[in-house]
Amino acid sequence: MPNIAWRWVLAPLFVGLSVFAVHWVYKSTPVTALEFNGALNVWSAEQLTQPLLWVKDESFFSVDVNAVHQQLQALPLIKNVSVRKQWPGTLEIRISEDLPIALWNNDKVLSASGKISDLPEGLNIEGLVQMSSTGEQAEQVVRYYRRLQQVLNDQQLRIVELKVSAVGSVAAKISNGWQVKLGRQYIEERVERLDKILRYLPHERITIVDLRYGKGAAIRWREPQEIG
Repeated sequence: MPNIAWRWVLAPLFVGLSVFAVHWVYKSTPVTALEFNGALNVWSAEQLTQPLLWVKDESFFSVDVNAVHQQLQALPLIKNVSVRKQWPGTLEIRISEDLPIALWNNDKVLSASGKISDLPEGLNIEGLVQMSSTGEQAEQVVRYYRRLQQVLNDQQLRIVELKVSAVGSVAAKISNGWQVKLGRQYIEERVERLDKILRYLPHERITIVDLRYGKGAAIRWREPQEIG
């Protein structure tokens, strides 16, 4: 009797068992948990879970961590994301958020890194600086903001509004009520000049400080009935 027939009989059976085993492993190792780590201020773990509900239909072996990473990284005010699998059924997700510093053109948010993104649902915009400019100038606007706020910190003041026109002209409103015009040239020199004015002139008597001059400033004083 030929000694070869068993190979033809057992080979399909072995293939069938292998497919069954793979299917069994796939179904028996589902993703059962998403574990978020990091200081979350803008987003909550519940909010971040919502776009990832699809992973519950995946197994620990098949779930695409790159897809999870890309989906989270695309969310507003998310700075960095790392995703790794943790046996037997957990995706460990580490998140760092970007800091929102301004409401940009009334319908976007500007982060400390200079990135403009959509407003996250439920974001508390109270206290954010009102900024307006073109998207191409975002990084420059952040630099202006930081330098000007550095000077204001000494007087316990803050920027309320900051506008940069299409040609780069800078104007700001600060928390003592002043309208400050810096123009589009010699910004550093003019900010230093503003620092001196803040130190030596009475805040309550001034409405506008125009620094678009070579060495001085034009001051608009409040009318007597406006003071107090």
